[in-house]
Order: sequence, then C-alpha cells, then structure tokens
Amino acid sequence: MKIADDGIDRTASDEQAGNRGEASSKGGRRGHEVLRVEGIVKNFGATAALRGVDLSLRSGEILALVGANGAGKSTLTSILSGIIEPTSGRLVVGGSEVRLRSILEASRAGIETIVQSFDEALLPDRTVAENLVFPMLVEHRLGSFPTNRTLRHAASEYASDLSGIPLDAVISSLDASSRQRVLIARALFTHPKILILDEPTASLDIDESARLHRRIRALADGGTAIVYISHHMQEVKDICDRAVVLRDGMKVGEYDAPLDVPEIIRAMLGKTVEVTQDGTRGYSDDARGAQGADAGRDSTVALRLKDFKIFDDGDTIDLELHEGETLGITGLIGAGKTELLSQIVGASRLLGGTMTWQGRRFAPQDTGDAIRAGIGYVPENRQADAVIPLWSVEDNLVFPDLKRYRSRFGFIDASRIRSRSEAVIGRMGIVGKPQSRIESLSGGNRQKVMIGRWFAAESKLLVMDEPFRGVDIGARADIARQLRSAGTAIVASSDPDEILQVADRVIVLSRGTITAEATASGMTSAQLSELIARGA
Repeated sequence: MKIADDGIDRTASDEQAGNRGEASSKGGRRGHEVLRVEGIVKNFGATAALRGVDLSLRSGEILALVGANGAGKSTLTSILSGIIEPTSGRLVVGGSEVRLRSILEASRAGIETIVQSFDEALLPDRTVAENLVFPMLVEHRLGSFPTNRTLRHAASEYASDLSGIPLDAVISSLDASSRQRVLIARALFTHPKILILDEPTASLDIDESARLHRRIRALADGGTAIVYISHHMQEVKDICDRAVVLRDGMKVGEYDAPLDVPEIIRAMLGKTVEVTQDGTRGYSDDARGAQGADAGRDSTVALRLKDFKIFDDGDTIDLELHEGETLGITGLIGAGKTELLSQIVGASRLLGGTMTWQGRRFAPQDTGDAIRAGIGYVPENRQADAVIPLWSVEDNLVFPDLKRYRSRFGFIDASRIRSRSEAVIGRMGIVGKPQSRIESLSGGNRQKVMIGRWFAAESKLLVMDEPFRGVDIGARADIARQLRSAGTAIVASSDPDEILQVADRVIVLSRGTITAEATASGMTSAQLSELIARGA
C-alpha cells in the first residue's frame, strides 16, 4: 500500500483492507471477522484522542497496533476493554453491535486485555492464587465464601504457566516479571476470543519473551484473534500477521506481512528515523567525540566499586565507570541489575565492599544522599517510585532541587521554575506544557520528564533502570540522544537493542556476577544476546 506525504492511507477503504491479503504468511488463512471498529471517536474535553478510527480483526490473526506515545493506542484498547466508552462510533463483536461499559462486560463478550500497567490489574496484598481466580470470585463461580483450599484448587489449573511462582506468594513480594506472568496466565486461562496484549514483554527477559511468543502463536493457530501492542519493532515483525498504525488519533496506515519496519516507523512518526537492521547502534561513534568508549577508558574514574556484593549470598565484583562514559548493564531478569543500581543510589543498603564516587568513599544511606552528591536515579517502576501523581509537569521536573529556585528571602521563584521547565521540555522533546498534570502525558513523555528532571538538577551521573520500557522508537531516539550528550551514565536494560543504542561499554550480569564485558561499538544485538545466554 502507499502512504501519502501526510501519512494518511488513501488507497483503500477499511473493508477493502480487511479483505486484502486473506492468506497470512505466519498464521495460515485468516478466519471470520470477530471484531469491527467503525468510526470510533473519543474526546476528553477539547482534546480529541481518537478521530474516526476504523479497523477489523479476524480469528486466528495477530494484529499489531502500533504508534508513537500519545497516538491513541491506549485509548482505543481502553474502549475495547470496557474501561471507557467512545464519544461516538460502533463496536461490532461476533457480528453484533455491542456497548462495553465495564471490563466484566468485555470479558463476557470474549475480550481479555493484558494492560501495560499490569500492577493496576492485580491485588498487591493478595496471594497469587487469589489474583488468578479473581474473575471467578467477582462472578461468584466459586461460591459466596470460598475456602483457601477451594481457591488453591481452582488456581492450580494455571500451574503450567506459572512454574516457579508459589500460589501462596503475596503479589507485592514478586518481581515485575513474575507479576506480569500472573496477569498473563489469568488472561490466557479464559481462552478468550479476542486477546489484547499491551507491551506484554516489557518486563520479560529474552527467554520469557520467546516462551510468550510461542504461546501467542499457538493461541492464534487455535483461532484466538490477538491485538499486539509493542514498541519493539523486531517483535512486531517476527510475530504479527498485519499492522495498523495510529498517529494523532487517526489510522494512518495498514500493512500485511512481511512487515516493512522502516515504512511503519515513518508512518508512526511522520518522518524517517535511522533504523539498523543488524542490531548495531543507530548512530555514529563520532557523535560522542571524546566521550567514546576508548576515550572513557583513558579518562578519570568517576565511580569505582571494589569487592562489591549484589546479593547477600553471591560473589563479589569490581567495576569502574569513567567520566563521560555510558555503561550498559544487561542480563536476564534476576541477574542483579536492579539490585546493583539501587545500592549505588542508596535505595537499598550496601551489602559489602566499598564504593568510591569522584575520588571519595561513598556509602549513601538513602536516595537523598545520592541526589546531594549529584547522582540522578530513574527507577524501573517509574509510575510507583518516580512520578509524583497530581503534580504538574514542572513540579515533577524541579522537585529534587527546589533549593535552586528559592529567592534570597526564602520564597520559591515560580518564574525561574517555569523558565527552567520550558528549557528541559524543549531539550527532551516532551509533548506537554509545564502546568499540565503529569497524568495527562503519555507514558513516553512521562519517562522523558523522569529523565529530564536530572538534567534540570544538573546531575553529574545518571543511573537509569529500564529507561526505555513502554517508550516508542521516536522517544527512545530522543532519550538516547540526550544521554549521549549528558556525560556520565549507567543504563540497565534486559533488551540488547536498547543497551547497544546508548552504551559505550557493556557489562553482562548473571546471578550477581559479571560474566562478560565488551565495547559496544560494532557489536550486534545477536552477539550481545549470545553473551547474555552464555552467562546465564
């Protein structure tokens, strides 16, 4: 198909597009239509989140729904999930028009959704078993007062998808990957007609992602229609039969497999973004100038860890970070990435060894000590641990360093805050105004705020745990560009492509031990994946 210069598909109606390419290169012949979205509009006050979106979905196909942060994907999936109702338009499920006014109504219509903010769909103070059977409890399918034995028996049927996760474990005690596996198992157990997956691999490592993809393909082969939302274009290309692109609340393109990733990205962003097909970094080493990996090794050591313990019962490691260097930390989930970073910034206690920061012994008691020492921290769970809800964008940007904005009489200088916020918003490419509520921003723009706050504070070291999670390819490029100009940074990610996009040097962890170290320049994601797998 052709996309016009403005990104709008002008070649075919939705009905023609739905009938095009009946044979799928991955999932065999598509079945009957199970979902039709017609002219869906959703307004939030004066803001048009969706502007007349049409699409269709057939049984047995995996449809990629892609777009930049703020394109309307979450709004559309919220409508399909019964969380919100459209302003206008029609939803046709199984040949009948429906009005979905709750998640329960969507479930009864055969639609299950695995949301990106999966913590919002789980009960943190309840057990795994209780969370698994929660839909049954809501509908009283286990009786009015089920016993623990009844709950465990019902939940035991999910066991094949939850190997290694105890049914009596409390959800809040699990790591992000395990919590997501619980949510995925609950959704898949109902054998839905339509399954919507919003960034399902965001908290999964390489092996877990591969297992999930095999399960998704098996479901599609069995007739389940799947809507797959991901910012990882390689995932989309590998697993999806068709792609629909949203931009600014409109459908701007539709593609059949084999998917043309550069063309899809152009439709998403309305512009061309450099994409490498071999997994190497999508920028020139010259862009870093003297901050390249080799120069970093000859420069001053900014941070040194000696006989450092990531886990209580683990081995010790030695590690150096040089001025002007971006160090990538990677490995499978559970390798110790988050534990290492949290000790460096004082979010958890030091377990052993010594740390030296800028030539002085450093043992932060909390993140406040790290901030005062010039270290900024973006945690893995930004929504729970970094975003300050109900505050404005500018308040979220400047709060770590409010003393900078006090006048000599002790009052907060609002004009200086506004000026500084506007400068950071422009630098980071944040779509939003300083006075906007942080909740009004898309996930990618909120992440830019969380990173931008440390530019506002002029931090000397940025420590970031999974900074690209839930961020589209355009926002990822913006963040990577800023990191390359920021100076010294540590970035942890389970995704080899993300690490190679920003790092000068890469450290691979496995069970708290360094199993490999390499210069990032020239390395491919396949090579890094092999190092990760070999270390594990």
